[in-house]
Amino acid sequence: MSLISDRPSGIILEESELGGFGGFPDKLYLISVGGDKYACNNATAPDGQKLDGLATFPNPDEATTYMGMLAGLSGEIVMKSFEEAREIAKSKPRLSCLFLFVAGHIVEIHFVR
Repeated sequence: MSLISDRPSGIILEESELGGFGGFPDKLYLISVGGDKYACNNATAPDGQKLDGLATFPNPDEATTYMGMLAGLSGEIVMKSFEEAREIAKSKPRLSCLFLFVAGHIVEIHFVR
């Protein structure tokens, strides 16, 4: 979900989809939607916990795929270090984590609070 959307649709996470890529890469790609705003998403963890997180991608192609899946989402794909992405998420009071998307699925979660 983009920060510009008021009605996000939720994602249900399957445990088998998490952790398959051995963590976050040192460089991540984010979708900047203008100013200091980036694409985000919400999800429900297997334990029922509701999560709001910054959408991150291991390469620009994955970010492009994500934008194609979400009609109406557009923005500039920007590269950030893992630490920079973490700081962006921490600066947004509503966000609790980073999501790493691969092939349209969340494969890793890193909690910032």
